[in-house]
Amino acid sequence: MLSEELKKIKSFQVRKFVETALNNADPKFWEAPASSSGKYHPYEDLGKGGLIRHVKKGILVIEQCARRAVFSEYESDLAIGAFLLHDIKKNGESWGEKTDYTHGIIGSEWLKQFKMDDPSGKQMILDAVRYHMAPWCWVVPPFEDRPYSKKEMNDNLAELTRALVSPGRIELAVREGDYWSSRQSMSFLPGKSIVYDPRLHDSPKEWIDSLKEVSDKTN
Repeated sequence: MLSEELKKIKSFQVRKFVETALNNADPKFWEAPASSSGKYHPYEDLGKGGLIRHVKKGILVIEQCARRAVFSEYESDLAIGAFLLHDIKKNGESWGEKTDYTHGIIGSEWLKQFKMDDPSGKQMILDAVRYHMAPWCWVVPPFEDRPYSKKEMNDNLAELTRALVSPGRIELAVREGDYWSSRQSMSFLPGKSIVYDPRLHDSPKEWIDSLKEVSDKTN
């Protein structure tokens, strides 16, 4: 499902690293929506396979970021590779029903098991995956209704500070790709100039019904 995007990676070692990781992804990664709640992504990112559609769109943003920043071919390879893997653990170590808000860290740690000849390049990919949610990077999800320890608060502050203060070029590209391709106000389908029809992408019925209601009122 991501074969065309993999072909954009010219470096054999980067492509092999990414391909190996994708081949070991949880099967649910390939079928999951990009937003488990349906609140934070445009229509085409919802329903079965929505996460993969989000990845495909984000690669287009990555390519433009790389062009604007005058990336070398290898930098472009690393950025595309990192984006292909940025949500590899979106719903947690063991794939759950909801987004895990520490999935950047989880994904980065999980990817360490796969070999790549260039340790520096591999680290750039790991960092881009880990910090792709900036400025929403946490070690401990901050939404639990409980007192947080001083260590937990300090860990979260350290994680956020690292993400925002010293991001590398690859990190910035992946962050931009993730953010812009997930905006509801910027819904688009790669290579298409047609009006988006959510029924083509298995969006939740309530979303389709809400669109129909709007259409009925305007016609």
